[in-house]
Amino acid sequence: MKKIFPLLIIVAITIILIEVVFIIGKSNFLTKESHDANYYAQKIVKECSISNYKPTCYDEELPKLMDFLSMEEVFEVTRQVQNLDSSYAYCHTLGHDLSAIEVRKDPDRWMDVATRCPSGLCSNGCIHGGFQERFRKEHFSTDEEIQSVKPDLKTLCEKRDGWSPTGLEQASCYHALGHLTMYITNADINKSLNLCDEVALKEGGRDFRQLCYDGAFMQIFQPLEPDDFTLIEGKEVNKAQHESFCNKFDGQRKGSCRSEGWPLYREELLKSADFLVSFCGRGDDKEKERCINSIIYVIAAQLGLDDNKITKYCSTFSSSTAGQCFANSASRMIEVDYRNINKAVALCGRAQSLDLGSKCYDELVKYSDYNFRYESEEFFSLCNSLPGDWKDKCLKNTD
Repeated sequence: MKKIFPLLIIVAITIILIEVVFIIGKSNFLTKESHDANYYAQKIVKECSISNYKPTCYDEELPKLMDFLSMEEVFEVTRQVQNLDSSYAYCHTLGHDLSAIEVRKDPDRWMDVATRCPSGLCSNGCIHGGFQERFRKEHFSTDEEIQSVKPDLKTLCEKRDGWSPTGLEQASCYHALGHLTMYITNADINKSLNLCDEVALKEGGRDFRQLCYDGAFMQIFQPLEPDDFTLIEGKEVNKAQHESFCNKFDGQRKGSCRSEGWPLYREELLKSADFLVSFCGRGDDKEKERCINSIIYVIAAQLGLDDNKITKYCSTFSSSTAGQCFANSASRMIEVDYRNINKAVALCGRAQSLDLGSKCYDELVKYSDYNFRYESEEFFSLCNSLPGDWKDKCLKNTD
């Protein structure tokens, strides 16, 4: 018995040690697991569940993760939040904030932040915020100072080492560049537009000026953050002033001024397709079409990308414009988030049931290698989701 007792003690101690090792290992495993994207997403969704408007809560809580996660990791948490809560489909403002925080960490690497921004998430808000943060408090009062940054602006949105943008990424970049010009010039709209002319018209006839103009005027009509409001203080344009303000400009500049002023008429535009047609009907036919397409693109987001609301809205247009309404809305769904491919194709299916599907499917074919890299996973996902001849056209990469 005396020999057995020490043996029992040894066995007991061994069991305890094994349990301790297991518990420690389990604790480490749980700690590791608790720091994945889904963990943080669940925590934030729970914290925001009692908020009166959950998207605003997410916009406030997610940037706090940048204290200990990388920008890319926080965007992945954002994806998971969206998977858990469909009300957070549009996170453009969050994209601004995350890239702005990243630029603040090392302002000299502001151009590199753009190459790290995710595509097809938060409606490309990341690329906008990073640019603006670099020049948020650094305005240039003289033409010489403005000219000093022009070489960087000329190459900012062009292909370079580490960045080979898709058509959508490049277009988003030139739009963001328009916002950036307003910070550089301290919201001098004429200097900003002139700077767009100098940096957005490229050799070989590639012309991104309208996108740049849109970004500049958007800064006036759609300030998002406190610094944005401070930037345009004293230069605001209200509804009564809108028409006379835009009449100071010509051509594409005037067109951008008019269409980017849509927030002044938000309620009217959402209520009536007829109002939209009338609102855009003061320019020539080309500008009228561009204006309608541009604002429909916005309205799709304003309607929460809700296919029922979009169908109801688009169906009130005349047949030719209704088809384009479905088309622009479907492409906007994909631009906001690449996970919306099936939703966009389904919207075209709704249009097809109304004999309006042709333009919608054509639009998705057109943008298959504009939004995505040719033969990427997303490219094939879109093409293979299209019916009949549209699938064949898409896979062949033809119009």
